[in-house]
Amino acid sequence: MRRLLFSAAIAALLVACSPPASKQSEAPTEPAPQVQACNDVAPNLSQMVSIASEQAVASAASDLRGGAINPGTYDLTRAVRIGEATGWQGQRAVTLEVAEDSSGAVTFNWAGAAAAGEVDRWTARFNDTGEHPILSYTCGRMGDVAAEFTAAQNALTLRVPDGANGSLQLDFARRG
Repeated sequence: MRRLLFSAAIAALLVACSPPASKQSEAPTEPAPQVQACNDVAPNLSQMVSIASEQAVASAASDLRGGAINPGTYDLTRAVRIGEATGWQGQRAVTLEVAEDSSGAVTFNWAGAAAAGEVDRWTARFNDTGEHPILSYTCGRMGDVAAEFTAAQNALTLRVPDGANGSLQLDFARRG
C-alpha cells in the first residue's frame, strides 16, 4: 500500500511540475519584430572605391562652401580619410539618393557595400539652414552629426565625422 501511495504522490508531483501540453504548442500572441530596411537604394557594385589617406590628397582639408544640392542619385567616386578617421577597409560601392520634398526638406538615403558584403543602409534629414549643416539620422544610425559639403550641378562632396578624431570626405557624381 505504501508503494502505491508513494507512486501516486510521485506521479502527482510530476504532473504538477510539468507545463500543460497546450501551452507548449501555442503560438506567441505578439508577432516577432520585423527588421525594416531604411531605403531601397542599391549600390552600384561595378563602381568600387578604395579609401585614401589625407596625405595622398592635398585638397582634402580644403574649405567646403555649400551650395544647392540637386535631387537625384549619386555614386561615390572618391573617399578620403582625414585625421584619425577609422573609415572602412578595402573597397566599397556607395550610392546616395538625394530627395527634396515640397517644403524643401532634403533627405539622404545611403546604401554601401563591399564586393561580397551585406548592404549598409541609412536615411537622414540634411539641414543646411543653420550655422552648420547637420545630418539627422532617422533610420540605420542614431543621432545628429555636423557635416560640411560642396554641391555643384552634377557633383556633391560631403565631409562627415568618423571616429573620435577624424572625418571622411566623400565625393559623389550624379548619375545621368
